[in-house]
Amino acid sequence: MYKLFKLLNLMIIITIFSGCVKENTYKHPIKDLEDIKQKPTLYTKNFKKISYKSKNEFIKEYKKYYFYPWHINRFSVSYKNATWGNMYSKMDVYSENLTPISKNWFKSIIDESNFKKFNTLRKKAITINSSHIRVFPTVSKIFYDPKKAGEGFPFDYNENSSIKINTPLFVSHLSKNKLWAYIESSVAIGWIKVSDIAYVNKKFRKTFENNNYYISIKDDTNIYKNGYLLKSVSLGTLFPKAKKGFIIASKDYKNNAFIRVIDRNRNLKKLGLDFNLENITKISNELIGERYGWGGLLENRDCSLMTKDFYAPFGIFLNRNSGMQKNNGHSIDISKMDDIQKKEFILNNAVPFQTLIYLPGHIMIYVGVKENEPLVFHNVWGVKTIDKNGKEGRSVIGKAVVTTLSFGKELENYSQEYSLLSRIEAITMITSI
Repeated sequence: MYKLFKLLNLMIIITIFSGCVKENTYKHPIKDLEDIKQKPTLYTKNFKKISYKSKNEFIKEYKKYYFYPWHINRFSVSYKNATWGNMYSKMDVYSENLTPISKNWFKSIIDESNFKKFNTLRKKAITINSSHIRVFPTVSKIFYDPKKAGEGFPFDYNENSSIKINTPLFVSHLSKNKLWAYIESSVAIGWIKVSDIAYVNKKFRKTFENNNYYISIKDDTNIYKNGYLLKSVSLGTLFPKAKKGFIIASKDYKNNAFIRVIDRNRNLKKLGLDFNLENITKISNELIGERYGWGGLLENRDCSLMTKDFYAPFGIFLNRNSGMQKNNGHSIDISKMDDIQKKEFILNNAVPFQTLIYLPGHIMIYVGVKENEPLVFHNVWGVKTIDKNGKEGRSVIGKAVVTTLSFGKELENYSQEYSLLSRIEAITMITSI
């Protein structure tokens, strides 16, 4: 039922945008997807396990960052950084009906944001539903010029990130209409619907932060209370363990959180799975082929959300965006190398499933080698192309795949200048402690 709901939503959005299909966005078969079996662990050799000591250190760090919002008394970012989204008011951007967004709309929504009250409420809270963190307190969309390749749907720049149930929050203040809360989480900062959160007191936090955590290892995991379905959660959702089940946050009519104990569930495993090929295969097989979702659109994942959720069951915490994930470990700058040097460096130094490969705006997991070509696992929108007139285009993939670093090179308008390999800037050994 949940997957059907997602499909119906996607069909509605596609219908809305089908009247404005861009001529420079198209779909061609990508040769890599025909030649490379889409099984991320199939090409892994010389696999290295993580030591028991390192595993415990990772889990310790994971808990620290996850619960960080409950251990602060003020927002950790400045007013200036908190209001960064106001820059869109000075740009030519478009709404969901693909018409330009007026300056008056921005004036109204910035006023609604109520930043005169920044850092005045200062309450701890928790998500009681899977939700979304927005740049402005509205579900309205913000697109760059939808006629340009790689813009328009699904790239809603009012979307910071999706956020899972049971995620600790720190609340700065509310919008003027009190329907939205400006929050800080381990995922991102931004606006979340007040209906999706509950305020927590010391007693709740003590019970919830019990140092015994389990995590979902499958998407669309149904959770139950006394045999009755409550919700469906995604891979990477955290649950504290209780004596007779698992803890989920709920709220009363006053918006205060209370503990609800749900039934035991075989898809919830102790946080910190052993980092072995068997478990890596289970997690990667769960994610492979998943549709691309910018910022978590339609409960799908973009590149950095996929990598974040991939490592979460192993107790390895990654930040939310690719630029920050590049620094989640030991990062090595290879931006000055040419393509041949980059490829050789990756082949000689990258460790399967322990190395991230970064280029501006994109992140990938190194998984192994086929015919002397480095292979990566990533959720990608498409291949950037450019025709003889210099016009950019996209060949859409729109899902999580295993490819080489030159996927799409057989396309007529493929540009080596825009290839993944040429734009790679760094590799990051995430398991270096």
